[in-house]
Order: sequence, then structure tokens, then C-alpha cells
Amino acid sequence: MNWELLIGPVVGGIIGYITNGIAIKMLFRPLNPIHIFGIKLPFTPGIIPKEKGRLARSIGQVVGKELINKNVLEKVLLQENIYAQIDQKIDDVIGQYEASELTVKELSEKMIDRDSLEEIGIEVEKALTNKLYTKIVEMNLGEIAVTNLIKEVNNGLDKSLFGAFAFFINDSLIESIALKLEPIINQMVEAQGEQLIIRAVQREGEAFLNQPIMHITSYAKEKAALIKDIVRKAYTYFVQHNLAHALEIVDLSKVVEERINAFDTLELEKMILQIMAKELNAIIWLGALLGAVLGCIMSIV
Repeated sequence: MNWELLIGPVVGGIIGYITNGIAIKMLFRPLNPIHIFGIKLPFTPGIIPKEKGRLARSIGQVVGKELINKNVLEKVLLQENIYAQIDQKIDDVIGQYEASELTVKELSEKMIDRDSLEEIGIEVEKALTNKLYTKIVEMNLGEIAVTNLIKEVNNGLDKSLFGAFAFFINDSLIESIALKLEPIINQMVEAQGEQLIIRAVQREGEAFLNQPIMHITSYAKEKAALIKDIVRKAYTYFVQHNLAHALEIVDLSKVVEERINAFDTLELEKMILQIMAKELNAIIWLGALLGAVLGCIMSIV
């Protein structure tokens, strides 16, 4: 047997194996530039440490614009199985508290600490009061009252209501009095309306918080189909109309870029090697195979 014919393939295979292994290792190593006599050696640092910022930016752009964009997320988030999960979650929540003797307040305190709950309650009271007060003032109750009074006059108001003064009462006098009442009524509403509203809001809010949660879940169970329909529509509207804005705020490309840049190079190397261990080993062995084939060809030539 001519052993000299084996030398070329064996040497070529060893060289291919080693060079490919070194090439893969040089993707990450060295981690920092190496200088000799003030001259930076070529290929230092490794390709990934050197180009980490550019790679992070490119990957971020691909992820943010191609892999996870509005169209892709809409397609995923508006699948029927997502709606089925929403319906199931509503059923689960209703079933969980259907027989609960806890009040709304007690359940809320289990989910949120008391101080935060009180703070939320105060903010809700203020918001409701301001909203209702503004709406009532805008309604111009004085004008409504005057309009209705004049309408009653035109329809033949029973003047006997005025007793002994009925003789002096005529339609024009009533209209004159009514018109003078308009600003007085509006002033009373503006001056006292807010306090009246906030007391009503507090009273109703307290009544709501003190009722057993089972009463709410019982009503929710009766209206489960309606609740599911409302939640489904709200969810769909958010995904279709607000998702793009949410992605703009999040800036997914920037998030991915920052996360990759935040990785320690050694940690990044370990992660990539774990993900691509099989493929990188295949490249090394492919180098050995190609080296052996070239060595065989050289031996024959």
C-alpha cells in the first residue's frame, strides 16, 4: 500500500478542520484589539466584537420592520383562537367569583393595596364629578326650565296655583319672571352643583363598592354574550387602530438594537454557539472534508 497517497488527504483534512475552527473562533476572538509596537494587528478584535453596533442596528431594523410589524402582529393577534381565549377568560373570571361573598371593595383590596385603592377612588370621583358638572353646566338648566315654563304658559297654565294673586297674573308677566329666573338658576347650578354631584358620586360609589361581587358576576353571567361581544370589538379596534401607534412608541427596532448592544460579548458568543452548535460543527467538518478532497487531488496530480 502506497502510504504517500494518504498523506495529502490526511494533511489536507487536518488543515481544513483547524482553519475552519480557527475562522469560527475568530468571529468572536480576540475580544479587544491587539497592538504590537503600536501597530494594530489585522482581524483584531474579532468580527462580531468589532461590528457589534452595526450588527445590532441591522438586526433591530430587520426585526422591527420585517419580522414584527403591524401587518404581522395584526395577523397573529386577530386569529380566531385569540378571540376564543378572550371568551374563555371572561367565562373563567365570572365562574371564579360567581359564588364569592366578597364585596367589590374587599376584592379590590386583595388586588391593590388600600392606599393605592383610595387614591384611585379619589381620582375617579374627581374625574366623574368634573365630567358631570361640566355637562350639567353646558346643558344650561336655567334655559331649559324657562323654556318649559313658557311652554306651560302657552298651553294654558292653571292660574289658580297663584291663589289670591291669580287676578294679577298674565302670560307676559309669567314670561318676564321666567326669563329673570334663567340666570338665577344657572348661577345656583354653578355655585352648588359641584358639591351636590360629588356627594351623589360618593354615595353611589360607596354603594357599588359595598355590594357583593356575586351580584355583579350574576348580572355578568346573564349578559355574558354581550360582554364578550363588547370586549371582542374593543380588542379588535385597539389592534386595528392603535397597534401601529403603540409600535411607534415602543420603537421595536431600537429596543432590539439596545438589547443586543447590552449583551456582554462573551455572553453573546455563548448564546450563538448554543443556538448554532450543530451548524458550526458541520462547517468545521466540511472544512476537513474539503481539505481531504483537495489533498487527495494534489496527491494524484
